[in-house]
Amino acid sequence: MAPRQQEHLAHLASCLPFAQAAQMLGDLLGVQVSTETARRLTEQMGAWMDVAQTEASLAPPSETRKDVPAPKLRVVSADGAMISLVHKQWVEVRTVAIGESVSKPDPNRKPATQEIHVDHLSYFSHLSGAATFTALAKGEMQRRKVAQATQVCAVTDGAEWCQAFAERYRPDAVRILDFPHAAEHVSALLEGCTQAGIQLPDQMLSRCLHVLKHRGPRPLLRMANHLGSDLLQQKGIQEHLDYLRKREPLMQYPTFREHGWPIGSGMVESANKLVVQARLKGSGMHWQRDHVNPMLALRNAVCNERWQEMWRKALTKALKQAYLSREPCCESQPQSRSRSFRLRDRSCLPEPSSPSLLSSTASQELAPPVSSLETTAPVVVSHETHLPSRERSCRPGRSLAASSSQRLGQDTCLCGGPLRRQKGHRPKRYCSGRCRQRAYRERQGHIMRRMTPLPLVPPTRHSRSMHPCGRRQQKKKERSVPKRVNDLFHRAGGVQGETCLFCGAELVQLRGRRRGGRQRAYCSGRCRQRAYRERTA
Repeated sequence: MAPRQQEHLAHLASCLPFAQAAQMLGDLLGVQVSTETARRLTEQMGAWMDVAQTEASLAPPSETRKDVPAPKLRVVSADGAMISLVHKQWVEVRTVAIGESVSKPDPNRKPATQEIHVDHLSYFSHLSGAATFTALAKGEMQRRKVAQATQVCAVTDGAEWCQAFAERYRPDAVRILDFPHAAEHVSALLEGCTQAGIQLPDQMLSRCLHVLKHRGPRPLLRMANHLGSDLLQQKGIQEHLDYLRKREPLMQYPTFREHGWPIGSGMVESANKLVVQARLKGSGMHWQRDHVNPMLALRNAVCNERWQEMWRKALTKALKQAYLSREPCCESQPQSRSRSFRLRDRSCLPEPSSPSLLSSTASQELAPPVSSLETTAPVVVSHETHLPSRERSCRPGRSLAASSSQRLGQDTCLCGGPLRRQKGHRPKRYCSGRCRQRAYRERQGHIMRRMTPLPLVPPTRHSRSMHPCGRRQQKKKERSVPKRVNDLFHRAGGVQGETCLFCGAELVQLRGRRRGGRQRAYCSGRCRQRAYRERTA
């Protein structure tokens, strides 16, 4: 597959199941691949995309330009969704959604009121622990300039890790408890009162929620304080009442609405469905744990509309790692010789050792995933470009066509690079086919320079004669170069001892020649073919 075809395959597989993606690729491009091949190639590039976004989160923050204005409002919401792994295991995939708060008029209501919406959403999802997820989300938070925003609000549920997430990036952010979560606890509190024998009026729940949304939590808490002490000590009532009392500052919904902040976490709930559940929670899907984060990296690129950018980064990381994993031919030389390979060479793209590269219990600043990637200069690689190649420089004043007696040692190539010795094989003279080709070209050039130019015979006027049938017959043109090969061959009786009849190069006689047999007349089959063409011309 060409790199562009593999990109299309990964793009399709990030939105469709692997079997459907393989079938769709065949219908659109006529490229037939199996389901297993589609899965393997997609997860391989997804792992490198995960490495790219991990390094982006570990990179130092870039300097903000003074001419670019800082964003005014930013809304951050974090939550988790459960997916199924193999062997009947369920794990939580954490997601953070970042957007901008915008007030729009609602035409369905009379009089028209302003509805608060969140636009320009971007997402980041990862399967990891709370501390690791908080550290990895740094890249997306920096890209959306949450730290430079004038005002930030965090709409989350009551989970402790969500509050810690907002505390790390914007301690001054406005904390808002998701209104549906607060409504669940109010409903559970009223249900506990009903089970305890208290008669409540009809539509009590809707009235309480209306009061909570337009007047705040203080009236509801005053009503709960009038309950008896015996009733408050019951488990079904005390638990939910303590939850609401602890989060009273986070439920000032009238104030939040006046300032234009959303009071619901629908942005992250839709992110769970769009990023995670739409692809990883299909019917009968069970995932390996190591394959979840690569697919989430692909889903983040698709849902954030950054596919081309993230694909280039993943391709750069894959080719760079393949370049570094190959054993250098000349470690002592500062330069390296040109050697390129494409993405379609599957053997040169190793699988990442650990796609996530991070443990789920990391609570401090994380180290870069691959040290060699950080110390190497960045390389920008497009979809169909080659990796910048290595160049092995030969020694100054030394030719590749030098004789074997001038070598530095038995395990050294003519260019100075080391040679690999394999047990039971003939010792190698060159470290690569490129060295062998360069040596051959220099030998041929040296031979051609030694040959003296032959005198040219001026062309003669050709006479035409009539064929017996009446047609004109043209004689063969005399060649401007004499047939020296034919003359030399017949003059020597078809046998040559040490030099080639065509180019004059030295001949290497093969071992085990039959006794009485003819010696070699040409140094190669190419010279023999050229001599034959000249003789038969």
